[in-house]
Amino acid sequence: MQELTLRDVLATLDSVLSWSYLDRPEEMAIRGIGTTPEKIKKTFLYVCTRPINERGVDLVKAAIRNGAVAIVTDRPIDARVPVIYCRDVARACEQLQTLFATEGNHAKHAER
Repeated sequence: MQELTLRDVLATLDSVLSWSYLDRPEEMAIRGIGTTPEKIKKTFLYVCTRPINERGVDLVKAAIRNGAVAIVTDRPIDARVPVIYCRDVARACEQLQTLFATEGNHAKHAER
């Protein structure tokens, strides 16, 4: 399976406001994306499409427990994985789905 990196993800998204790193993870492998914490697998990127309120924080924590190695959101959160802050999370999700579906990449998508 061809892997993408966090650097590839950042280069694809056009609505990135900022991001947080821990220990230079830009070369970290990302093997899939998902918007449902329960369906996130190891080395997936979780796209948090829900508001970051008490429930949203719980969803982020669940995604990380299930193997998420990075988070995409539009609100500040405290996470022990890299977080990419975007102006438009829905657009970011579309761009990521396209990224993972192109150029013969067989990375997996978690169902919504």
